[in-house]
Amino acid sequence: MSAFAVLAHLLRAGFLGLALAGLGGSAWAQHFDVELRTDKGPVAGSRIETDFYGDLGLAGQLPIDGLTGYRLFPAYFGDFPGGKYATANPGFQAFTGWFTSGEQIHFRALGRLQYWSPATGKWGAAPTGVKITLFGGIPPEVVLGYSTNPTLWADQYAYYAAGTRFDLQGVAGPLTALIDETKTGGTFHSHLDWKISASSGTPPVGAYLVTLELWSPVLVAGQPKYLASQPFHVIFEAGINTQQMQQAFAARINPPCAGQTLTWSVGEASCSATAEEAASGATITLEDAIAPATGSARFSCSSGRWGAPSQASCSLPPPSACSAQTLSWTVEGQSCSAAALRTESGQSVVLSDSLAPAVGEASFSCLAGQWSAPSQSRCAVPPPPVCAAQQLSWSVGGVSCSGAAGATNLGSSVQVEDRQAPATGAARFECRSGQWSAPSAASCALPPPAACTAQSLSWTVDGHSCSASAAAAPSGAEQQLFDQTGPSVGDASFSCQDGRWSGPLRARCAPQVLAACPAQAVSWSEAGASCSARLLAAASGATQTVLDSAAPTTGQASYLCSDGRWSASGTAPRCSEALPPACPSRMLSWDLGGLVCSAVLPETASGSSRVAVDSQEPLTGSARFACQQGQWGGASEASCQAPAPKPCAAQALSWVQAGERCEATAPASPSGSQLQLLDGLAPNTGSASFRCTDGRWSEATEALCQPPPVKPLPPARAPTSPWTPSVQLPWERPRR
Repeated sequence: MSAFAVLAHLLRAGFLGLALAGLGGSAWAQHFDVELRTDKGPVAGSRIETDFYGDLGLAGQLPIDGLTGYRLFPAYFGDFPGGKYATANPGFQAFTGWFTSGEQIHFRALGRLQYWSPATGKWGAAPTGVKITLFGGIPPEVVLGYSTNPTLWADQYAYYAAGTRFDLQGVAGPLTALIDETKTGGTFHSHLDWKISASSGTPPVGAYLVTLELWSPVLVAGQPKYLASQPFHVIFEAGINTQQMQQAFAARINPPCAGQTLTWSVGEASCSATAEEAASGATITLEDAIAPATGSARFSCSSGRWGAPSQASCSLPPPSACSAQTLSWTVEGQSCSAAALRTESGQSVVLSDSLAPAVGEASFSCLAGQWSAPSQSRCAVPPPPVCAAQQLSWSVGGVSCSGAAGATNLGSSVQVEDRQAPATGAARFECRSGQWSAPSAASCALPPPAACTAQSLSWTVDGHSCSASAAAAPSGAEQQLFDQTGPSVGDASFSCQDGRWSGPLRARCAPQVLAACPAQAVSWSEAGASCSARLLAAASGATQTVLDSAAPTTGQASYLCSDGRWSASGTAPRCSEALPPACPSRMLSWDLGGLVCSAVLPETASGSSRVAVDSQEPLTGSARFACQQGQWGGASEASCQAPAPKPCAAQALSWVQAGERCEATAPASPSGSQLQLLDGLAPNTGSASFRCTDGRWSEATEALCQPPPVKPLPPARAPTSPWTPSVQLPWERPRR
């Protein structure tokens, strides 16, 4: 049993009816998708395949459209929070193993919106003003452009944001758009928004059919990795019940044959008759009773198509012969006649009259028992031996020419030419018994139609204008022109008709979306040296400069990304034999008698040398280092020494003992010297040792510091009057 027969049986058995019944009432809770697979897995050359996945259990059992052979997916408006005129089903889903990660999947809209009327039970064109919109993904570059410069990108953003729209005229808006990009393992699951609308406000209830195919823009070696899927239909329920939805499906699975005129032939006879509309599976017999040919034939209707005729008959009645009789003809008042024998219908005879006074000949044809009027007839009194000058005419392939012939003697011939437009040519005529013969070696032709000149042609689609230059072409030629320069791009065909371009035909024009350039390896040459590098992926319009720094050659080149293709840009590329590697910048050290100095040298070309200088204490010095093939050599002309110790400056130094403080001034002294300082000034006296080391005085050692001795006071006596010392006693000197 064929797949069609199996699916028809499923419909009759109520399987599809049960599935469609699941859409009623709580249809908003249902979930189903168009499942994507590949027939050979995620490899180049695989074809994308589709099947049903979801709650209705139609996987592997989707009905087939009897007219197109495509699968039929059910859908239901109103199962989405968007309201009774929106849905997110069917979605699109792929499971692990059929694709690889990071591959985009797109849909492509086909055909026109079709409508099933519950009043007539038939499919036809959708009502005027009704459309179904599928909202696909907006290209990332358009989203980015609109977010950064809304004014410049407004038209392109609005073009994609309005969605793909099906109506009775066909498809408006983006013919193709992004569904999703595969994730890890090649999986994805995406539900796009569908919406039905009408210019009148409310779409007529019924069923609606749209057509899609799925494809991927992934390329392998410049060719599409995956072949596009077979197209499929989606039938949307819009306000009808389950039984009516089943009837709409049945009308697609087993469509009737339309009433039309059918023809059949037997041999050279052709018959025809008008067949009325018939159900799929019906067989009818048609009869043609109208002469000349009559007959009958049987025709069978299968899935909306009339089959080839069978048991056909069609024949013409046998024509009658023409009886023998004398036929006459007249030319310019001269009459001739001759006897014709019995002749079968369809044959011709040439009769000659050689009896004076008028002689001539004529051709007659027998048609169904009747002799035709004469043709190619001549009848005249024999002319004098000289042919008179006259205007002669001749025809070649239905084109007529004429020219003047002068008086000509019997037996001579003349070449007559016609040089006046529109037709031109020449023919030779001979003078025979005073009459001009039929033309020979004749030519007569119209000039060839004018060619079309090269010029710029333009066309407009949905308010978007495109133009391109057409090359000069002969009349009858057709050219397909491409506009690949933004802001709008597209193509159209024009035909040349006698010097004028007509059209456009099959025109397309839409906002330009420039493709990004992929990462790829590039190579270039100069003077026999070859270099190579790798470009990073970049947006159209971006430039990159790449370097080849790996021996044996080095160089650089600039490239420009233009609509998915890299091309050389800017200054000419450079490539030459690589120089010896330079020595890198690094810290170098040298040892001289146990003293180690170091300094940082910058990057240095091979074959050069540099002097490293260490000017930071405690050690200072310098050394020369040579660079050879990227390696620093040993130090030469090296020096490294400690600086001379610094002397100590003269300054006041102090020391403390047992809480008593003393102080003395140390003179300037060389490093390494040791001084003994004395403080002999009251009130405290003492001494201490100090050492000078590299400009610094050490802490005090062997320190001594004590106060003055206390003297006994004289005996007290009663004062006779207040007393104030007039001098200050030595032991009462203020402490420093």
